[in-house]
Amino acid sequence: MTQIFNRRRFLRTASLTGLGLAVGGLAAPYIARAAATQIAIATNPGLENRTLNALMAQQGFLGKFGADTVIVDAPGATGPFDTIASGAADLCMVSGYNMVLPRIEQGAKLKIVGAGMKKTALTVFAKPEGIATLADLRGKTIAVGGDLGLLHALMLQLLKENGIDPTEVTFVNKGSNDNCYKAVVDGSADACCSSVSHLNDSDGLDVVQQGNMWEALPHYTFQTAYASDEAIRDKHEGLVAVMAAFGALYEYLMTPEARDAFFEARKAAQKDFDEPSAQAIWDYNQNQRPYSGDLSISDTDIDYLQDMFVGLGSLKQKQPIAAVADMSAAREAAKHFG
Repeated sequence: MTQIFNRRRFLRTASLTGLGLAVGGLAAPYIARAAATQIAIATNPGLENRTLNALMAQQGFLGKFGADTVIVDAPGATGPFDTIASGAADLCMVSGYNMVLPRIEQGAKLKIVGAGMKKTALTVFAKPEGIATLADLRGKTIAVGGDLGLLHALMLQLLKENGIDPTEVTFVNKGSNDNCYKAVVDGSADACCSSVSHLNDSDGLDVVQQGNMWEALPHYTFQTAYASDEAIRDKHEGLVAVMAAFGALYEYLMTPEARDAFFEARKAAQKDFDEPSAQAIWDYNQNQRPYSGDLSISDTDIDYLQDMFVGLGSLKQKQPIAAVADMSAAREAAKHFG
């Protein structure tokens, strides 16, 4: 189902007053031009994205920056990318899909235009008996997702960068990171790569030393934003407005003042509200500050992604930065708030 966010509705119902965040809006003529360019945003309707969308709607940042958007639900890990590649959407702002660069290499007419959550909100969990460090994973079974999917790729890279031969462990495909976590709880795997949302769970699992991905792989961009070449060429002002709104949202989300609004959005997004999980996400956002109001990704970090995927075999060769990324809208958006 498509949900349309109307600028006038946001301006009527949302106010930034008292949010504890200084947001400098775009100049009035720029807002008028941005509002004349509708941006179709593809989003995976998972819990974290639903939470962000609910928080965005509550706080009205899209309206503040004059963005005219339509949200296109695109289920599945590949959903947002496929939707944009088919021409049914312009932009995805939050995606953990790790095959963006390989798909561009294969001919998809898209580019990486920025980042959502920059720091990787995943860690390695295990039962405390016998596994304390990454070295203890040798000879053990690790629950991940599909072959060279996000969880598998990150575990391969983590082991590689810590001098552990991946052939010394057994990977088992358990699907989603929640299912990977459950596999360790029920004993069908010894360890897993899973979300920080489980940090407050009372299932007896511990975090493996050196297993916090945001610390172990600091140059890996967890969530990329990507847009069609056509949107980059023809809808620049609309992209800038949307990215400025998301930058403001991320900066707000990392302030203590956002707590009540975050939990309200989480409850709206989750039918059976899980307070320990929500608290874990909140604590991670406050303590690690995984977002940035400047959504641009450095050339160094784009190169890291390319080197990583070439090393893993999912990418054949590195491309010039300009062939796979365009940070012009993100950099311009960063000038308009703060």
